[in-house]
Order: sequence, then structure tokens, then C-alpha cells
Amino acid sequence: MEETASTPLHKKIPFIHQFSFDSISKVLTIVLVVSLLGGIGTGYFLSTNSGSKTANQIPLNQKPATAQQDSRTFRDFAEGKIVKKPEPKQGEYTEGTHLLTRDGAMPVALTSSVVDLSLYENKKVKVFGETQKALKEGWLMDVGKVEEI
Repeated sequence: MEETASTPLHKKIPFIHQFSFDSISKVLTIVLVVSLLGGIGTGYFLSTNSGSKTANQIPLNQKPATAQQDSRTFRDFAEGKIVKKPEPKQGEYTEGTHLLTRDGAMPVALTSSVVDLSLYENKKVKVFGETQKALKEGWLMDVGKVEEI
């Protein structure tokens, strides 16, 4: 067989001439259809199974809790009444925005970036959070969760 520039590529490469282009296109069409149906079936299966499990659903008779639901995240807790801390004099250093007054115990200075503590002023609550290093106050807590008592 003499090779020239006009000789088709499938005749130049060994074993290619055994396959016709019709059979290759049929195989590729079948693979494409099977892949398409498999993808659609997988998507449908995953959408029907995971649709019933939503993490953020709150029952209508339960009022939503604040910030964090996981009490294990916040190792420290205290109970008492939240009061607004008095405004500091100019240039005076203070820690926390609110105080948790407790009967017969040292008050806790409170601060929080996830809970609006002003919503709980003058209410008896249980606060969960992390103790922070305090320079001035005896106990400074970063609050992550508040429960009204």
C-alpha cells in the first residue's frame, strides 16, 4: 500500500481501519444518552431525599432561640438579671456593655457580638458564653446564647 497525502488517516494508522465511523458514532451516542439519563436520575434521587431534611425549620409553637443552639460551644454560664452598664467617664477604661447581677455573687461583665443584650435588660436570664481575660472586671464573659428564665 502506497502512502500519499491523499490517503485517509484511518488507513495510515494500523487497526483504525477495522472500525467504521458509523459504529464509533453509534457507541458515542449510546454513551452520551446513558450518561445524560444517569445524571438526571442521580439529580432527581438526591433532590427527593435531601428535600425533607431542612436544618433551619422552627416549629410554629416554639419561639426562636438566639445566636447559637449548641450549648457545648459555650462552656461557661451564669444566671442573673442583665442591666445596662453605666456610661464611663471620658477616658475611663471599661469592659463589657452590660452587667449580669447575681444574688449573693460577684457581677459578671457581659459583651457580645452575636446577641443584642439590650433586648434582655432588666430580665432574669441564663447566659452562655466564653470567659475572657479581664483587666479590670472580676469576670468578663463573651455571650453567645441567652435564655430567659
